Amino acid sequence: MSTQCRLCGLHIPEGVTSCMMCGNRNLAPAAVGETVVPSLGVQSATRAPGQASFSKWLWAVAISLIVSPIIRVLAIMNNELPRLSSDQFQTYVQSHPGLLNLLYFEIGMNAFLVISALALNFLFYTRHKSFPMLMVAYVSLTVLFRVAVVSAINSMFPDANLSAGYITLVRYLLWAGAIIPYLLTSGDVKKRFVN
Repeated sequence: MSTQCRLCGLHIPEGVTSCMMCGNRNLAPAAVGETVVPSLGVQSATRAPGQASFSKWLWAVAISLIVSPIIRVLAIMNNELPRLSSDQFQTYVQSHPGLLNLLYFEIGMNAFLVISALALNFLFYTRHKSFPMLMVAYVSLTVLFRVAVVSAINSMFPDANLSAGYITLVRYLLWAGAIIPYLLTSGDVKKRFVN
């Protein structure tokens, strides 16, 4: 008589006591006319809210949350703080008074975004329901910050080559264009962040 695993649905030959696919020992033969419906697929489809899957896109969000504060701390340490003490920068400050304020703005915003990213990491891993909307706000603020910096530099130095700034801005826009719609519309996100 034919036997099927009641967990995964694999056909089990006679004399075998456990399923070779999933290890299940519930191998009772199906009654005449009975259709065995594997319960493994049902369990994964009706997962409890706290057991929501970790999709590929959520991995991208998690990686960006880990990388973002590191990049911002490196920007402060390697770019912005050294400019404050360089003699060349002091010459620029004397001829362009708004430049010092722009640098302080960059340092302050990067520090704020580092703290925000750390808080978002906590909310992400605790599956807090406010995470998706706060992440959307974080991404939007990051893009607006980059637009403000590029615009300020363009207004202070109209002849400057801003191709690197525009490339960075395009990268941020692509990141926002991918992450924001996913966070707002994905069923995976709604299942995962319910607490």
